[in-house]
Amino acid sequence: MKRFNESWDYAKDNWHAKWDRDNKHYDSERAEAQYQGTTDTFIPLPFSTVETMTSALNNADLRFDYTSGDPMKRVDTRPLNALVDEWAEDDGWDLSFEESYRETFIVGMDGNMLTWEGDHPHLESYAMRDIIIDPTVRNPAELQKPGRYAGRRFFVRKGDLDDIEVLDSDPKSNTFGEMIPRYKKEDGTSKGQQEPTDKELKEMFSGSVLNKPNDNQDEIIEIWDIDRVVTIKNRCYVIEDVVNPHKARHEFLLTQQYLQGVDEPDELAVKEATDKAKAEAKGLNPFFFRNYRRKSLMYAKGELDSIHKEVERLNDMTNMETDNLIKHVAPQKELDPEYEDWQDLIDDDPGTVYPFKPGSLQDRQPPSLPANAFANRQDAKNDIREATAIDQLAKGVQNVKDTTATEVQAQLQQTGQRIQSKARIFKKDAFYWMGFILMRLVQLYVDEPLVVKVPGATVNKEEVFAKYGIELPQGTAIFDPADYVGEWRPRVVLEVDGEHKQSEERRIARENYQILIQDPTNNLEEAKKILYPKMFDMDKDDLAAIMTPAVAPEMPMGSEGALPPEMGAPSAQLPAPAGAPGV
Repeated sequence: MKRFNESWDYAKDNWHAKWDRDNKHYDSERAEAQYQGTTDTFIPLPFSTVETMTSALNNADLRFDYTSGDPMKRVDTRPLNALVDEWAEDDGWDLSFEESYRETFIVGMDGNMLTWEGDHPHLESYAMRDIIIDPTVRNPAELQKPGRYAGRRFFVRKGDLDDIEVLDSDPKSNTFGEMIPRYKKEDGTSKGQQEPTDKELKEMFSGSVLNKPNDNQDEIIEIWDIDRVVTIKNRCYVIEDVVNPHKARHEFLLTQQYLQGVDEPDELAVKEATDKAKAEAKGLNPFFFRNYRRKSLMYAKGELDSIHKEVERLNDMTNMETDNLIKHVAPQKELDPEYEDWQDLIDDDPGTVYPFKPGSLQDRQPPSLPANAFANRQDAKNDIREATAIDQLAKGVQNVKDTTATEVQAQLQQTGQRIQSKARIFKKDAFYWMGFILMRLVQLYVDEPLVVKVPGATVNKEEVFAKYGIELPQGTAIFDPADYVGEWRPRVVLEVDGEHKQSEERRIARENYQILIQDPTNNLEEAKKILYPKMFDMDKDDLAAIMTPAVAPEMPMGSEGALPPEMGAPSAQLPAPAGAPGV
């Protein structure tokens, strides 16, 4: 619990209030209202800001490419990339990415866990309140070092964990090789822990959707480092404390490798092999984070933190203006005390006659609205848009009448640059570590060749059949895990960033082509072969067909090479046209 308390206390003292405020603003709720009146409206600029950014990034396709750490190693990575694409489609990674982008823009970061389930990876995203992370960690790389930790917090129905079983892999156990309960039964509180107080229970079940979560749910805390995994139930009971399963898997694979060629009776050799595998086995922390972290902090602020004061000011001013308008349309009234008993009978129905002296019932004159009130609200909106670079034009509501073409281009450029900057942050940070974890999972758990769909793949079917005994259908290839042993580095491509680079490359190719065709001594055919593929986003075969000159049809010839009459000179039998000489 020491690790959980470190993480929880730091987040609660420094971040929970900000996260609550920014989530309220995203949900169009007031968090720090300074004006309380009749009107209670909310201008949903935080929502539109977050959704605009989320849609810009989520519409960009994500692609993982991998390169070997060995520069001499040459492996066709298309089968691996196709396998990753298939997993992403089946597991719904695009929806998880959308949730993650949105959470990051709202509160500054979000937590993700990539696990292995059966024969495929599974991605889970968590709100930051449910994430546990070592507060001294400064970047994601440190989570893969000894002593650093991360984890998650979640709820389960009471009794849901009782039926979960795992295979007992401890050779010293009496139940080795049998299915046993994964989690221990609680038998009193853990050492140093006490039953939670009412205040702690309320905090413990914050986020639950049930009316009486204490009676129906258990809080589960799961903390990982690269050596062990500890699971705690209701902050009292340690129900699991095991070796990091990825480390155990790596040790198992290394043991198999080092025992090859070792005679079983040779106990010394077996012990040396197992000891070596145990010493070299590496664990894996499956958590990675998307964030705007600062140089010295893992935690960071979101897009809404920088505009929250302007958001509250805008809504205060809007509500005050609306209240003032209401007072003009439906003004308050003054009544002579002589008619006090009539107060509850007075209404605004037309044609009503009251037996009062003239001037006894009259409207109160509300204060006039300042002339610059609207301008002040517009200034607040502009400040918000400028701070986030999500201007009117980016959302399709720009009034072009008062904006020059240069200003429009500058606004678009600023918005595009900010989105590309955010894409680079995600690409170089969170997605890189997702790719790193994904490759480690592939190396640990994919232990046999797989057939994957690779459109346009060209493979030697005879060699494949001789090596794997498989007849490959058209458009498929073999993913062989033996090709991916060793160090592999992920290279992440986000389409929003990739399209910008591709557009720039096309522009340069067109400019080069325009320069080259000016000189007739240049080999224009070679220029087309080299530059056309860079200039056009077309299928290579289609482009080659277009570039191939059409063959002229052979002309039928008459006797002695003369053209036949129907294609040559007019026949002698035809009458000469009028006006010809001799006619």
